[in-house]
Amino acid sequence: MPRKPIDKPAQEPAEPVLRVALPAPQRKRPRQARSVALVAALKITGREILEREGRAALTVHRLAEHAGVAISSIYEYFPTMESLVAAIFDDYRSEARVEVIASIRALPDSACLMDGIELLLHTGLAALQRWLRLDSELSIKTVYQAELVRLDMVRGDGFWVSQVIPALVERFSTEVRVRDRELAGFLAYQAVTALPRALVIERPDFLQQEQTVRLLARMLHGLLTADSESVSES
Repeated sequence: MPRKPIDKPAQEPAEPVLRVALPAPQRKRPRQARSVALVAALKITGREILEREGRAALTVHRLAEHAGVAISSIYEYFPTMESLVAAIFDDYRSEARVEVIASIRALPDSACLMDGIELLLHTGLAALQRWLRLDSELSIKTVYQAELVRLDMVRGDGFWVSQVIPALVERFSTEVRVRDRELAGFLAYQAVTALPRALVIERPDFLQQEQTVRLLARMLHGLLTADSESVSES
């Protein structure tokens, strides 16, 4: 009699793997004044097209025409249009950092910590919403990449918020009443980076709601002002 085939154990389904295909980086950094001016012109022109006409309008031929440069000169620095948009987004983040720190320091003497927190959140959430509108696909890719960096799974540059939180604490130091400022600062930093990214990925519609700013602001304010003894006794 023929042998009955032995049933093989069912294989467990493979764990889902998240693969984030990031845009190719800029090929090289300009060093001479002429090349620095060229890259700056490409980013400025690309930004104008992106903001005025949308992502679909930003093609290499359109960029070359408006910037008045050869296509080969564009590819010398940016292998794809997505890599150019990524460089533009890097500029947006740098500008947001400078803007919010300057705005926090420029708040009037009558301002309080909550004013600074709300300013930070309004600026950050508005920026995320703007980037989603300009290039939603790249924005979401960038958010996933940033989360991997935050979790120390891949290497990357520091986040602009890491400089903003210390500026906020310095400006309103008399209101920050926690004993362990390092702990409070760490929790505030994680909250103000991870939660907005979760909004981008899962509920981008919440970015537009004023209630989102108020709820996040209360949480951050509580982290930075809760007295450690009263917390331990409650």
